[in-house]
Amino acid sequence: MAIRDRLTDGAIAFTRSELKIVRQLLSNYPAAGLNTVAHLAASAGVSNPTVVRFASKLGFEGYPEFQKALLDEVQERMSSPLSMLDERRPSPEQENFYQHFLRASIHALESSMQMLPSRDFEAAVEAAADMNARIHCLGGRFSGFLAGLLWSHMKQLRGDTRWINGSRADQVDHLVDLGKRDVLFVYDYRRYQNDTIRFARQASAQGARIVLFTDRWLSPIADFADVTLTVPVDTVSPYDTMVPAVAQTEALVAALTGRLAGDSRARIRRIEELRRSYAITEDAFNPSAADE
Repeated sequence: MAIRDRLTDGAIAFTRSELKIVRQLLSNYPAAGLNTVAHLAASAGVSNPTVVRFASKLGFEGYPEFQKALLDEVQERMSSPLSMLDERRPSPEQENFYQHFLRASIHALESSMQMLPSRDFEAAVEAAADMNARIHCLGGRFSGFLAGLLWSHMKQLRGDTRWINGSRADQVDHLVDLGKRDVLFVYDYRRYQNDTIRFARQASAQGARIVLFTDRWLSPIADFADVTLTVPVDTVSPYDTMVPAVAQTEALVAALTGRLAGDSRARIRRIEELRRSYAITEDAFNPSAADE
């Protein structure tokens, strides 16, 4: 089994410190694991012995054997006809830019599948499905719409869900109510936003659980987040892509819908009844129509 698969299949129960190493490795695989123990430890924010124990937990005699396995994977990939075919894709000169951009987006989505340990995703779903918790969604200047997207779905599936937006003063006012009952779903991608970081840090200090959506370079919020979900953001555009982040958000919503199917059915039915009574949408005359 490839090392990447061992990191993401959920078969190994990693500690919180070990998950930091997992994220660091997946964010720049396999190069991150080809540096020294000290370099990987510093990048992941853990101690040198933690990295050595991590290699042993993966089934290797030590860190050198772990690196040798990584190098063997690199060699195998370099000599694989399949990988050579994958890399020989049409250049921008051979296709229009729209096609080129879509290919880059598809590649980003494929990469996002390999960057996220299944345990992290399941932990995010568990946090969202906790009916005893109050849910809060927060994003930055560019990622705020993602927080709104998550909130708009979650408020249908469960109660006690809030979108923290508006002015900075309005956002800060939300902090007064945050505590151990609360879960903050926060989006922060490069260039990381100071007020978002400060809000999340204060929420954590007050006892709230933090679920972070970020990129492979990791927002500073990752230092204290309970769950961290990463995606690639670099693409052919000078602006970072949000396509993988949207897919990740929708995947969370889909998983949550399945988890809360029994509990949320009556709530969604009541929402639809209210919408029909107010003729919110043009299909209001059709009781069988459903629109979010």
